[in-house]
Amino acid sequence: MTDTPLSFQRINVDMIQKFKGQNVTLVGKLLQKKGDYVQFQVDGTIIKVTEIEQETESSEDILLEIRGKLNDDGYLEAKEYTELEQTFDFELYKKVINMVQGQFRDLFYE
Repeated sequence: MTDTPLSFQRINVDMIQKFKGQNVTLVGKLLQKKGDYVQFQVDGTIIKVTEIEQETESSEDILLEIRGKLNDDGYLEAKEYTELEQTFDFELYKKVINMVQGQFRDLFYE
């Protein structure tokens, strides 16, 4: 992997079209490997993620925060990722993202 940018805006699946070509952070569930990419479920939508190796098979869902660049085809080119605990609250996270990208955007991004 190459040098990692300093800022990855946190977005939800509804914001993907707006952020193509930019560095973003997505949170979701790793599903399965499909050829040269893995399927990543974000808010019920499947996103294709490249440059990531699938973790070992597990009986539990693998929840990840992935930071990378969205290309023009909607693929996420992963730069780095962090595995999350099974207790991660997706509903609260979605509310936070809506605030961060909405009325409080100036507090978080230039």
